[in-house]
Amino acid sequence: MKIVYFCALEDIPLEKYISHCRLLRELGTPNMPASEEYGSYMNAVSAREILLAIKHHVKMQLILDIRASPFYSLLIDESTDRTIKKHLIIYVLYVTDAGKGPTKCAFVELLAVENANAKCIYEAIHTFINENMLDIRKLIAIATDGASVMIGHKTGVLSRFQESMPHIMGVHCIAHRQALAAKDGFITHPHIFAFVDKVANKVYSWLGKSSKRHEELWRIMHEYDMLDTRALQIHAVRWLSRGQVMERLVNIMPAILHQWEHGEKRWYKNITIFSVQFMIHFLADVLKELNKLSMEFQRHEMDVTRISAMLDFTIEKFKRRYLDVDVQKFGHDSPHLSSLLQMTKDSMLFYEDASGQSHAHVLRFEAMPMDGDNGSLDECISIAKSYIKNILDGLNRRFEDLPLFNAFKIFSPSSYPVDAYDREKMTQEWLNRIINRLNIDSHMIDIRKSINEREDFCGMLCRVAQHKSMRDAWVVCNESKSWWDLYPEMMKIWQLCLVIPASTSACERGFSRQNYIKSVSRSSLALDTLDALMLLSIDGRGSSSIDWKDVFQAWLNAKRRRAMPLE
Repeated sequence: MKIVYFCALEDIPLEKYISHCRLLRELGTPNMPASEEYGSYMNAVSAREILLAIKHHVKMQLILDIRASPFYSLLIDESTDRTIKKHLIIYVLYVTDAGKGPTKCAFVELLAVENANAKCIYEAIHTFINENMLDIRKLIAIATDGASVMIGHKTGVLSRFQESMPHIMGVHCIAHRQALAAKDGFITHPHIFAFVDKVANKVYSWLGKSSKRHEELWRIMHEYDMLDTRALQIHAVRWLSRGQVMERLVNIMPAILHQWEHGEKRWYKNITIFSVQFMIHFLADVLKELNKLSMEFQRHEMDVTRISAMLDFTIEKFKRRYLDVDVQKFGHDSPHLSSLLQMTKDSMLFYEDASGQSHAHVLRFEAMPMDGDNGSLDECISIAKSYIKNILDGLNRRFEDLPLFNAFKIFSPSSYPVDAYDREKMTQEWLNRIINRLNIDSHMIDIRKSINEREDFCGMLCRVAQHKSMRDAWVVCNESKSWWDLYPEMMKIWQLCLVIPASTSACERGFSRQNYIKSVSRSSLALDTLDALMLLSIDGRGSSSIDWKDVFQAWLNAKRRRAMPLE
């Protein structure tokens, strides 16, 4: 059984289970079957049965923990696997140790859905809740990727739940929102940015699988004393793709120009257009900052009280670099763009190789193909400013629920104002905002009592957990029984806020794990086997945390078994 579990943890195909058993028998491991007959259970069919028994045990432990939590939220997303089968992935965010421990975001199940419409997804989730005997009254929020099928006002999945449970909150993943805001930048001049993408992808496709071109590029990079880096391809569905491609392209630009000058005249002509170079360097800087923001939003345990600060910092940086400046200082603090503008004062690109020899490339101030503009610096800056304004408008428009996440600062002493009067005023405002926005059920939390507890609770929290975040302060306070005795309703609201998710990046990681397990060579995996492999691989609790007697009993009772003599 532990061999099967090891295979699941390490993403090893169950067909290798037999060879692992043979190896252990040859190494003299005690209690290994003497033969490989059917009754020895040394075959792929038996491995699958053992796998399902382990999965049942682990899943039941998760479900029992979720049932004991006072509140929980669902993170859901739908996708297709390598065989174009539609799946719905479900993660649950809950408070461990019956509401007294840290929060945990756990993968629970991969469901098959006949189609991706709202009715089918709603029924699949409702069945999941009922079959696992979860209390739907404890369900606080449902986080999705923001697709219309999920959050549609009339017939979306969330709307269907809110018809019977109006307190359930819908959360649009902040990472998805940030990615959509980044796309908003291209609305004004789509043809220009499309051509820049075309140039970037041309670098990747031109090198392709040609060993000759790669060897030549590496030789040139060695001459320029550059790191051995490869060109990347833009992927429309990957959040960080375009920014990484542009930054990599800027880094290898001297070698690409040198290579194309002699081997790809047509594209050398395109890439030496000033506006193309301007946009590549500009996008490398802007998308690098947006990628930093995206990476923060995709963190496993995101501190929701920091969302507003991170957005404000990014917006302020963009304004300082690109909007609140004149033409002479545009992009002054932008590393790649400022370097380009400094280099191109004489309408030339100058690069120096490792031997100190200078290589010049003449820049042409003309319009990009299919673009009627003149390609001047002023025109490029105008387009760049429009791009930044579109992004900032998108960020401000798409993060309308920031006031709620900011209100969670009532449980984050590091966010408290220094002045006691200001702290009293702000914590009162934050609590009112939470109560009104979350539509808290009075049967679950006594609202009036929580309002009365707020002043003393915040005063003590400021002193006991000074400078700590919401999660760190929770670790400090929930260990003491006195907090539950003195401020029971505020502690319940704290539990509730802890299980409100901000991102569905866990679901995206789950689908990445699905595609890794169900690879091209394992594309025939059945759903129950895939679900079991995903659960054990993602959970990864370790062999010592599993009750193997319970697993063995479940496997034994699944059907009639017969034992073979051991060696």
